[in-house]
Amino acid sequence: MPEADGFSFLSWIKKFDSDILVIMMTGYADIETAVESMKLGAVDYIAKPIEAEVLYKKIADALRYQENQKITGQFRDALIRPPGDVYTEILNRVNEVIHDDSHLLVIGDQGTGKTSVARYVYSRGRMDSGPFVTVDLNQQTINRNGERGDYEAWFMDLLEKAKGGLLLIKNLQKTGINFQTVLLKALSAQKKDDDFVQIILTTGEKKEQLSSVLLPKLADLLLKSHIELPTLKGNEEVILFFAEHFLDVANRELNKKITKIDREVLEAFFKYSWDENIKELKNLIFKACLLTEGNRVSGTILPLLFRTQTEERMESVQPRKQVIEGLKKENYEKEKIIEALEIAKGNKTVAASILNIDRKTLYNKIKLYNVELN
Repeated sequence: MPEADGFSFLSWIKKFDSDILVIMMTGYADIETAVESMKLGAVDYIAKPIEAEVLYKKIADALRYQENQKITGQFRDALIRPPGDVYTEILNRVNEVIHDDSHLLVIGDQGTGKTSVARYVYSRGRMDSGPFVTVDLNQQTINRNGERGDYEAWFMDLLEKAKGGLLLIKNLQKTGINFQTVLLKALSAQKKDDDFVQIILTTGEKKEQLSSVLLPKLADLLLKSHIELPTLKGNEEVILFFAEHFLDVANRELNKKITKIDREVLEAFFKYSWDENIKELKNLIFKACLLTEGNRVSGTILPLLFRTQTEERMESVQPRKQVIEGLKKENYEKEKIIEALEIAKGNKTVAASILNIDRKTLYNKIKLYNVELN
């Protein structure tokens, strides 16, 4: 190029659009040139003479890297730390796993944040340039008591998909001896090279129950350095922390300006059972914000906020007038339906729950108001 070299052009490209993927090409290959290219933002480096297969592979690797970076961006700051020594110890242990590229068993009831821990490990470790692969053993059709060879082939395929990244295995308790044998080998025999797969396992079972269903060697390996996530029930300080956090999130996502949750509502939260823990609290905060028209969440919404699906089917599906005035206005009701569908990512069952109506009523209103579904 006249009056410019490749480094100058690369620098200009990255200033023009930092998302453009650049593979540097030169007539000679040396470490210093490669390092300088990477510092300036190149995604890879190739030397002349160009071999077509090598170039195609580098392009494919660059595109895969870009896609994985987008996924990683979704996981940033996924782990929220409430006050208290328990959560401090949990985060310290998780950070050790990130630093050591080690595997981890996460024990916790439904909704306590087991998947969030895995996402946090992925986003903060060196694995974030590789894939994030999830498998739920509770949903697998492979026979629990199948042949070891069947499990080896299936698990090797999983490791190949997650190569250089992280594999999240949910519901560890749903395993037989043959799968555990294959898993133990993967946990203890992997080399920490570019193809290394970090494995995070989750379960809702307690330590004692796991010890009775796992192979002794596997139980010893996993339980000596696991973490156990606490439940919300009865922990007022943590409930308050998450309520305020999710209120900020809901304000941003719903374009609301709610500044306060009344003490009456918080007291109800403190007494609630929280069977689904953090996940349930988040859903209820979003639901409360949808039901709130002013700048504070008041106790008047409590009958609707905690009403179960069974109660909703038995009671009138229309919200009370004193809670949401003017809901009969078509534009207002249509807006609420659209908001609920966006929050539920198109899931009509979840949207109906948010709106305190049954699925049939939601379908009728979608048709009545000509709500477009993406």
